Amino acid sequence: MRFMKWVLVGVFISSLTACTQNPEWTLFYYADVEQLPENAELSTHISGYYSTSEQCLLKGSGLVRLSDSGVGSYQCGHLCVANDTGGLTCQSFVDKLVH
Repeated sequence: MRFMKWVLVGVFISSLTACTQNPEWTLFYYADVEQLPENAELSTHISGYYSTSEQCLLKGSGLVRLSDSGVGSYQCGHLCVANDTGGLTCQSFVDKLVH
């Protein structure tokens, strides 16, 4: 009985930890645009946050497929933070799955 109590406490604590992990990837989606815009304001195009680049890119491709026009572009930013000018700065970007 005592062992079961500690197992439940461990499961509870690990579930809290999993819920508080910060996602490292931010999806930027541009509806009805075939190519990524060069000077787009990133903060107005955020479409989600993901733990991995693969999750982020798959969601972006799904948004394109589900769009009414079937056209759209997307990119995923790694470790994006707000900058002094009110925009976002990301350490890097990916727009394709790399194997």
